[in-house]
Amino acid sequence: MGAPYDPYNSGQQQPGGYGQNPQYPPGQQYPPGQYPQYQQAQYPQQGGYAPGPYPQQGGYPPGFQRGYLQGGPVGFQQAVTEAFRNAFNYYGRASRSAYWWFALFEVIAFVVLILLGAFLKAFGLVLDILGYIALFITVLPLTVRRLHDQDKSGFWVFIGLVPFVGGIVLLIFTLLEGTPGPNQYDIANR
Repeated sequence: MGAPYDPYNSGQQQPGGYGQNPQYPPGQQYPPGQYPQYQQAQYPQQGGYAPGPYPQQGGYPPGFQRGYLQGGPVGFQQAVTEAFRNAFNYYGRASRSAYWWFALFEVIAFVVLILLGAFLKAFGLVLDILGYIALFITVLPLTVRRLHDQDKSGFWVFIGLVPFVGGIVLLIFTLLEGTPGPNQYDIANR
């Protein structure tokens, strides 16, 4: 039995036969590109991986255009019309642009409703109530879809009911960027 292997003793052979090649004695340099002991294995081409550059950022195939319920970017008019069109859809995703363009529309609508309420008295009060209900019915599923864009459950919307802190947390959630690729809340998964 020999002495135990000491990695700091350069004159000692490594256990397991590493570096022991009868063709090239220890300490001799191998010719460039010739490493007989360490042959590179040849593996067959695996299916499912396309040669070339990596897929585009976001995890979607190149050229794929995400729609409104897939978290695609939208403009002001499309954000407002699609929010009302999908007022009862709690599935899918909503991008930051879809959410915040509709938030701008809400601010404008609140100002208009307040002015109508001031000028029209009793009839204005009825219009105010109906307008507020319509906006609430529309913004609740939009907020749920905004949370879905970040791969969060829609039940996180209830954190807004926690006094003081809940509204701030929900605001931060709506400001965060969504997941870059498909997630469990995509409409294709439904």
